[in-house]
Amino acid sequence: MTLGIQFAMAGEAAPFLARGAFTRVESDPVYGFEFHQSGEVVVAVAGAHPRFKVDSIGTVPAVLLADRLITRFGVTRLINAGTAGGFQSRGGGIADVYLGAEAVVFHDRRIPLDGFEAMGRGHFPVECDVALATKLGLKTGVVSTGDSLDCTDEDAKHLRALGASVKEMEAAGIAWVCERHGVPLVLLKSITDLVDHHASTASQFVQNYALATSKLANALSEVVVHYSKWRPS
Repeated sequence: MTLGIQFAMAGEAAPFLARGAFTRVESDPVYGFEFHQSGEVVVAVAGAHPRFKVDSIGTVPAVLLADRLITRFGVTRLINAGTAGGFQSRGGGIADVYLGAEAVVFHDRRIPLDGFEAMGRGHFPVECDVALATKLGLKTGVVSTGDSLDCTDEDAKHLRALGASVKEMEAAGIAWVCERHGVPLVLLKSITDLVDHHASTASQFVQNYALATSKLANALSEVVVHYSKWRPS
């Protein structure tokens, strides 16, 4: 059994990596992906884009990284951990940590053609251990993915229709890969910003990032202990 953990941003991964005896085992020369391992646990980080010098966020690098993580390391369960937006209207608060439930969807792939509309939404399966969420004090809810940080009125309409509690930028792409490989996917998301708050998403994200990533590392450590023999050092 190999447990994979996938992060989009180095700042999301760092607090967790600091808690265990992880060794950097591989870097991808083309995409800049980084892989760290401690026993049966492999952590994958998308790395920095060589031209833009920022974290490779979004669904495109997430899909490539998930496939590499599964095929290169033989991952049998994958946890996608990261930061996300939440909703006051659905009981969300800053630094709340959610375990993805029911399914993960795309809210910005709108294809009103027979058969393609359902494909655009995705509704990919996720693994949600409700007893574990209760034990760790995690919230549960539907995670929705789009490739923009902000939220347009059209996005908001579809997020409401999908019943989303969490809005982020990678999970559904990763779920597409996991479904193809038959690998269970666990989603763990810590809230940096409230989508339906008057303050801008960007300003909330910057203000709350450190707190949210700290809370994410706390929760992730407990989840990894649950699924593996790994223990914090």
